[in-house]
Amino acid sequence: MKPTFSIGEALAAPFRLARRRPVSLFLWGAIMTGVMVALYALLVPAFANVPLGEGRGEEAVAEYMRQSQMSAVWLNAMTPLMYLAMLLVWTAAARATLSPGKGDRLAFLRVGMDEVRVAVVYVAWFLLWYVGLIVLVMIGFALGLTIWFIDQTIAIVVGVVFGLGVAVVATWLWLRLSLIAPATLILKAFAFAEGWALTRGQVWKLLGLNLLKWVISIPLMLGLYALVAAILAGAFFGQGLTWPADAQTVADLQPLFRTMLPAGAVALIPVAGFYGFYLAFSAAPSIVAARQLLDGVPVPPAPIVADAASGDGLEPA
Repeated sequence: MKPTFSIGEALAAPFRLARRRPVSLFLWGAIMTGVMVALYALLVPAFANVPLGEGRGEEAVAEYMRQSQMSAVWLNAMTPLMYLAMLLVWTAAARATLSPGKGDRLAFLRVGMDEVRVAVVYVAWFLLWYVGLIVLVMIGFALGLTIWFIDQTIAIVVGVVFGLGVAVVATWLWLRLSLIAPATLILKAFAFAEGWALTRGQVWKLLGLNLLKWVISIPLMLGLYALVAAILAGAFFGQGLTWPADAQTVADLQPLFRTMLPAGAVALIPVAGFYGFYLAFSAAPSIVAARQLLDGVPVPPAPIVADAASGDGLEPA
């Protein structure tokens, strides 16, 4: 019988985590939220001189674009820190999923070989998928350009069909690679071959699982946005605040920002909780799927050795 996994159990896993380990989920989310807030807080001074007010649209846009380009360099430099935090939280959520009845004072957060192996897998996963996508796009561009000089209408049709084909292949490859990291964590060894083998014949189920994850995450995200907006709007209007009409630059808004800081801190609480659940939602289903598929793989029989003792059950029938 071919191994399989339950989409229902995979989707239920993050909700079980939220019920059994709410403190851990909140801590995971707080880590990610803290990293994001710290990174963006360091960018605030860069936009202090962006002009505001009527009649300064072009000047404001030019200054904003200049500062945005400088900020992009900073954010790109800090991206590894963000990915490191995501890696630590992802592996923690995966461990918690694999240990439903086990407690952990550190919320399953570790820094060890599991994290190193998963990081290597994701880097290799990304390079393989990204390089493959670039190669396909280059082939499509060359093909379309060649046909364009013959017949533009045919070139457009071929381009659309080829683009759809690339999307299908990219999605298929992404799904086939999706269980390598979970299998690596479960087996505590690089599991490139095992993870690839696990997804054989499971592409449609994995596609359905990921589509359902996406559908479920939309109302959760909208609910979070609505809650944060309600907290901030309530603080703004509840304190009788108004937008300063004489503000000439972003720096002139600092008194308003300082007044809103307590409300912003309160808004970060549901953000951290949601972020923790979102990270569990990204890790737990694939971990459950990989675990069930690995459990369903038949174990090869023990080899019959020449000097086996009589009656040990190893004799051929």
